[in-house]
Amino acid sequence: MKSIKGIIARILNPRAKYGHMPSFADSVEEQEGLGGQRSSVFNLPDILTNGPLVVGIVIVSALFLMVLFGPAFAPRNPYISGQHILPHLDIETGEFIRPPLLPSEEFPLGTNQWGTDILSMLLHGARTTLILSSFVTLMRIVLGLTLGAAAGWNEGKLIDRLLMGLMGLITSLPMLISAMILIFVLDIRGGLGVFILALSVIGWSEIAQYVRSEFLILRKAAYIEGARASGLSGLQIAVRHVIPNIVPQLLVISFLEMGAVLMLLGELGFVGVYIGGGSRLDLTEPLGAQNIVTLIEIPEWGAMIADGYRWIYSNPHVVGPPVIAFFISVLGFNALGEGFRRLIEKHSLNTAFLLKKRMLAMIGGVSMAAIFIINNTGAGPWYARVAGEFDGAQAYAHIEALAAMEGRGIGQPGGEQAAAYIAEQFEAYGLEGGWRRNSYIHLLDTIIVRPIEQPRLAVLDEEGNILQAFDHQIDFGYMIAGHAGSGTASAPLTFVGFEPGRDIAWDEFVGLDLRGQIVLVFEENAPANFVTEALIRGALGVIWVVGDGRDDVRSQIQFSDQDLDYLRSPTLPVFRIRPAAADAILEQAGTNSSELFNLISAKVQFESGWLTQDLVVQLSMSLQLGEPAEYQVPSVMGYLPGSDFDLASQLVILFVTYDSLGMDVDGTVFPGANHNAAGMGVLLEIARLWQNQGLSPRRTVLFMAWGGASLDESGARALVENSLNFRHLRTESLSRNTSPAILVQLDYIGAGGDTLLIHPNSSELLFSLFMETNDETAGMQIRAEEDTAEFTQDLLTTRIRSWISVKWQGGEVPPTEDLIGLIDRDKLQQFGEFLALVLTKLVRETNL
Repeated sequence: MKSIKGIIARILNPRAKYGHMPSFADSVEEQEGLGGQRSSVFNLPDILTNGPLVVGIVIVSALFLMVLFGPAFAPRNPYISGQHILPHLDIETGEFIRPPLLPSEEFPLGTNQWGTDILSMLLHGARTTLILSSFVTLMRIVLGLTLGAAAGWNEGKLIDRLLMGLMGLITSLPMLISAMILIFVLDIRGGLGVFILALSVIGWSEIAQYVRSEFLILRKAAYIEGARASGLSGLQIAVRHVIPNIVPQLLVISFLEMGAVLMLLGELGFVGVYIGGGSRLDLTEPLGAQNIVTLIEIPEWGAMIADGYRWIYSNPHVVGPPVIAFFISVLGFNALGEGFRRLIEKHSLNTAFLLKKRMLAMIGGVSMAAIFIINNTGAGPWYARVAGEFDGAQAYAHIEALAAMEGRGIGQPGGEQAAAYIAEQFEAYGLEGGWRRNSYIHLLDTIIVRPIEQPRLAVLDEEGNILQAFDHQIDFGYMIAGHAGSGTASAPLTFVGFEPGRDIAWDEFVGLDLRGQIVLVFEENAPANFVTEALIRGALGVIWVVGDGRDDVRSQIQFSDQDLDYLRSPTLPVFRIRPAAADAILEQAGTNSSELFNLISAKVQFESGWLTQDLVVQLSMSLQLGEPAEYQVPSVMGYLPGSDFDLASQLVILFVTYDSLGMDVDGTVFPGANHNAAGMGVLLEIARLWQNQGLSPRRTVLFMAWGGASLDESGARALVENSLNFRHLRTESLSRNTSPAILVQLDYIGAGGDTLLIHPNSSELLFSLFMETNDETAGMQIRAEEDTAEFTQDLLTTRIRSWISVKWQGGEVPPTEDLIGLIDRDKLQQFGEFLALVLTKLVRETNL
C-alpha cells in the first residue's frame, strides 16, 4: 500500500525527489560488508515479483514499439493528409455532419474540431513527444552529472559556490513559467530544438544537487585516497572510480526524469505552448466578432491537448486520448524508476557490464535507432518520402503517348485527342474539373487561317532549278498581319537598309523602286510598316531576318488582335527567316549579313533614310492560305481543393502547355516531346503520386494544361490575371475567394544540360525554395538565367505574388527533332523527384 501511494504521489507531482534514494556510499559500504556476495540485479524471480518494475517494463516497451512502428499503423498520415472535414449535410441520412466527430468505424477515436483523425495524430505524435522527452532527459542527466560532480569535487571553492547559487536560483523558480518564458525567448517556431534546449536548461538543478551531495561523501572514501596515492589525477579518479558507482542511481533518475518531462509537456499543452506553436488562422466572418484560432502543424500530444481541451465538456473524446497517453506514459516511467530503485536497493549492479562488447553493440544499435527515428520525425521526412515515390517511367509513358498524337496541333485531331487524354488522366487521379460547371475543358474562341499547300522558300539557279530549299517552321515561318498573306513569287533578291534610329515617313519612300523584286530586310533595322510600303513600291515578297529563338519563325496563324488587320487585300508572301537561313541565301549572292550591316554603317548620311543593294541571287517563295475559320482551342484544368481554412484561398497554379505545331500540309509532324509533352507528363505523374500517397494540399492546386502555345495570343495571361475566373473553385475556405498566389511554369524538362535554369524575373521566395530544396537533396546545378531569351514561354504577370519558370539548359532542338527518343529518363526521374518535393512543400507548408 505504501509503494502504491508513493507511485500515485509521484504521478501527481513527478518532479523527482532523490532524498529517499540509497546513498552511493551506503551501497559501497554494504557491499564491502557482505564480502561482495550480494546477488546480481538480474535475478528473474525478484524481477517478476517486483510489481512496479513489471508494470514499467510493459508500458515502456509498448511505448518504444509505438515510437518505432506507430506511424505505420496510423489510418492516415497527418503530415500529408487533409486537416479538415467541411460541415455538410449527409444526403443519405439527412444528418448534418460537423466535426468533431465521435468515435466510429472510420475514426476509431473520433476526430478533432478540424476533422483530423485523432488515432493517427496519437500514433504519429508518440514519436515526437517521446523523442523530445528522451533528449531532454538525457541533456538534464548530462548537465546534472557534470555540474554536480564539479561542485562536489571542489567543495568550498569558487566554482562550488557559483554552481550552488545557480542551482538554488533555478530550483526556486516555477518550472512551468520558466519553461514558457524560455521557449518564447528562443522562438517557439524553432520546433523540436527549442523545446529540447529550454526544458534541459531548467531541469538539471535537482540532479546536480543530488550528485554533489554524493560526491562529497565518495571523495572521502578510502579507495579514493588509495587512487590519489597511486598518482591518478582528479579527473581520472572521477571517471574510473566515482562515476561507475553513480550509474545505477543515474538509471533510476533518468526514468523518473522522463516522467517529469512528460508531465511538464502536458502542462505546457494545457496553457497552449507546444512544438512549433501552430499557425494562427483568422476565421472572422464579415461584420462578425473576431475569431482567430490556431491550427497545429506538428502532431504531438501536448499540441493535441492544446487543440482539444476546450472540448472537454462537450466532446471529451477530443482531449481524452492525449491526456490518457500522458498519464500512462508518466505512470510507466515512474513505475520503472521505482521498480529499478527497489531492485538495486536489494541487489548489486556491476557496472563493468557497460564496457562489454555486447553492451557496446546494444548501445550502438539503440543510437542508430534513435538517429533513424529523429531523421524520420517531422514533416520534412514525410515530404521526402512522398517525393521519392515519383515514378519516372509513368511520366515517360505519358510523354510517349502525347508525342504520338500527330503533333497535337490546334484544330487538328491530335490536339483534340491530347486534350481528351489529359482530362481523362485528371479525372482518374482525383482532380476535380477546374473550369466552370466542374468542367475540365476551357475553350478559347479564336480565328485561325491555315495553308492549303506546303509553304515554300528556296534559292533557284538561272534555269529555275532549286539549289537550296528551306524547311517551314524550322528555317522560316509566314506572317498574316496587314498585307502579309497568300502569294507566289520567283524573282531576284534586293536588300533594303534603313538609317539607324530614324522614323521614316511615308513620303520619304518616294524613289524606292522594288518592282519585280523580293526584298530582304533585318527586323532590327526596318520600320514596322515596311510591308505596306514594299507592296506599294511593287515588291513581290518580303523576307524578314529575325532572331534565332525557337518561336521567332513560328508561323502566324491567328487573328490575335481585334484592332489589327489581317490578310488585307492585296496580299503578298512575307516570311520570317533565321539568321542561318539568311546567310545561306546571301552566300549564293557572294555576301553575308555582316557585310550588309557594314553597308548601312558606311553610309553615314542617308539622303532618303534608306538604301538598296541588288543581290545576285534568285529566290522563290510560295504561300497559299485557306479561308479563315473560327476555332475553339481547348485547355485542360483540374484542381485539388485546399483543406486549410486560411490557406485554401491561396491558389497554386501548375502551368504547362501541351499542344505543338501539329502537322504540316506535307505530312511533317512536329511532336514536341521535350517542349510541350515533358512538362505535362511530369505533372500527370505528380497528380498520380499525390493521389496514391493520400496527400491533401492545404493550398488549392490547379493543374493547368494550356492549349494554343503556337498562337500569338493564347489567352493564358488574361485568364490567370483575372481572379474572378477562379472564384468557382470549391475549397474549405468558407469566407474567402480563391485567387492565384503562386504560379509554377515548366518547359523543356525532359532533356537538356546539367544545369536547371530559373527565369531571371522569378520571385525570390520561390527561387529560395528551389535552392533550399536542392541543398537538401544535393541533386542538381541550379542558377538564375540572366537572359530572358533563354525562355520561350514568358507568362510574367504583376498580379501574382510569386512566379517561377524552370527549364533544363540547352533543352531546345529543331521542332522536327523533338522526338520521344530525346527524353532522358534519368534526368526525368531526377527532376521529377525534386519537383515533387518542392510542390509538396508549396501546397502543405504554411510559412511561405
